[in-house]
Amino acid sequence: MTVPLTRQQIAAEFRHPDSACRWMCQINGPHRLEVPQPRQLSFRHQGTRLGHVSIGTIEYATRVTVGIADLTHSYSISLPLQGTQSIEYQGAAFDSDAAVGAIISPSQPLRLSMDEQCQKRLVRLSRQALEHKLSQLLRRQLSQPVIFDPRMPLSGTVKEWWQMVANLQEMLHAEGSLCDIPEVWSNFENSLITSLLYTQPHNYTSELLGRQQGRPAYLGELEALLHESLDRPLGLADLERAAGVSRERLYRDFHTHYGVSPIAYFRQLRFDYVRQRLERSAPNESVSSIAMDCGFQQLGRFSKEYKARYGELPSETLKRSAAAPLQ
Repeated sequence: MTVPLTRQQIAAEFRHPDSACRWMCQINGPHRLEVPQPRQLSFRHQGTRLGHVSIGTIEYATRVTVGIADLTHSYSISLPLQGTQSIEYQGAAFDSDAAVGAIISPSQPLRLSMDEQCQKRLVRLSRQALEHKLSQLLRRQLSQPVIFDPRMPLSGTVKEWWQMVANLQEMLHAEGSLCDIPEVWSNFENSLITSLLYTQPHNYTSELLGRQQGRPAYLGELEALLHESLDRPLGLADLERAAGVSRERLYRDFHTHYGVSPIAYFRQLRFDYVRQRLERSAPNESVSSIAMDCGFQQLGRFSKEYKARYGELPSETLKRSAAAPLQ
């Protein structure tokens, strides 16, 4: 039985700069907060955290400047709903308002100033989850951190991405939302991260887009089916029927565009999925219940292969993630 995910509500209000700074250090890591008129400060942060994503709104009600040395574990993405923020980054500066968002990458020091009217939507994505997704898309380990262009003008697909964020924020606020179903939220989270990687320029964009050129259309449809079937041990015959091509072509196209056989690719997707479930497990879930819920019936073989892939037993993942903070 699938256990609903637990949403963590974010709600904080402070009138003292030190309190606001300590709170945001917990959210985004170490940074400095400068408040020219501290008595005017009225800090508010409201939102929801679920899985590898948090979405909310934030405001200070007075002019502030934030100095960030290194976010370390996350990507901070913001869009003013009103007012303006200004970003100084690598010797250049730009303004961010309702028409221009901003994304702060790990290991990228900058200064961010918000005017007194600035109220912004704030999205935090786990660095671990984003790098893992890009590694999957590129079919190799990353050699350096993913660094995005910090400026996000709201046009085309970037505007669509922010609309997706707004829709997810509304769903996260609703009672009895689809977001509470692990399989559904996993797809939402995957879509949010994947679409950002394809939408916003970064230091791997050329390689990522290059891999999509010349890919047969049926592979995209088949990949969507695989992601929808992670709890079912589909066989090669199932994939052949779904693809509508010969076995020889299926193997050839998979090796060309994914670097592995169809079954090896699907098996990796399934193991990644069960690992995500273990990392987000509820207190009453066990390795066996999660593995069987994800379609793995031979638990001994599952544990052995899991350790070969991730360097630890599934029970160790479950134990480690129980007390671990969001990363």
